[in-house]
Amino acid sequence: MSQYNFYTRVLGPDAKGSALTLEELDNSLLFLSESIGDASSVSQSLVELTAEVLILSQSISEIEIKPLSGSNYLFVEANGTPTQNALLLSASYVAAKDLTLTSTNRFSVLVAPGKYQFTSDFILDTQYIDVVSLTGEKDVYLIGTGISITANDVYVRGIDAGNNNFEIATNLNLLKVKNCKGGDESFGGTPDPLPGAPSSPGINVAGTFIDCEGGNFSFGGNGNAYGTFINCIGGSNSFGHNCNGTFTNCVAGDESFAFGGDIDGGVMENCVGGTDSFAPTGFIGTLTSPDATLKNCTGGSNSFASGVNSIYGLLFGCRLTSGDFTQSISNIQGDGKILSCINDDNTEANS
Repeated sequence: MSQYNFYTRVLGPDAKGSALTLEELDNSLLFLSESIGDASSVSQSLVELTAEVLILSQSISEIEIKPLSGSNYLFVEANGTPTQNALLLSASYVAAKDLTLTSTNRFSVLVAPGKYQFTSDFILDTQYIDVVSLTGEKDVYLIGTGISITANDVYVRGIDAGNNNFEIATNLNLLKVKNCKGGDESFGGTPDPLPGAPSSPGINVAGTFIDCEGGNFSFGGNGNAYGTFINCIGGSNSFGHNCNGTFTNCVAGDESFAFGGDIDGGVMENCVGGTDSFAPTGFIGTLTSPDATLKNCTGGSNSFASGVNSIYGLLFGCRLTSGDFTQSISNIQGDGKILSCINDDNTEANS
């Protein structure tokens, strides 16, 4: 017959850590037997425990589950219909407006993914109240209407207005918008003037826009794009009548990036436009502000100041998908330069 050694605990009070004697083992088994008791007492204990669990369960079901919130944030659920969701979002924003906020004591309205159907534009008109998607993705869908931002120092993230307008007011230099979407004339764009009306710039689009998408005439289309634009996509006539900002990895259609005006300054890098883009009839840089810089940008025919106005800035590594830089080179003035640019036949152009 095999011999099995039983050990007590190694740690803790009265630790032994060695094999039990037969007497010690016998005493332990007797103690265990007495502790268990008869079956009726065990059954009674189980009944009492079950009753306590039922009481606790009933108490939990009666607790009112409230939306998650804190001193500086409020969570908006999307558990209702699109109309109900919109009412809750609107009410949450109104409640935040009653707080005393500053640039260092902000409030965030965290919005769950879902559909929100407003009867009029969702208006953000109060400083320091940020409205952001809980996930950070573009999954807060506005149905029926768009959004209008008139407050300056706010952060908006993950709002998808579909084909509706994502409207912003002029000169919002502290505005930050990330991963949002709108239709035509979004992010500060304005439509073409009516026939016969004088053509003049629309609003000044300042602020910062990251990973945003708009339709035609977006991002200061027919206006002034003076902000920071990173990884943004626009349709035709987007990114300013005039430009003077930071543009990185942005893409637009025809007649974009200062179609009707000038690139007064700033930096454009890895941006892509269609035909008649990048100040086709205007200046790139000026005699008094020659620091406009375009790096590795791509345009279609008649792009890159190919009209009658001058280039005082720098074009480096830019490319034409149609035509060449001959006319642009002839427009070089002052310290302006065209270096390592590529014509449509893959030949290099230098001034």
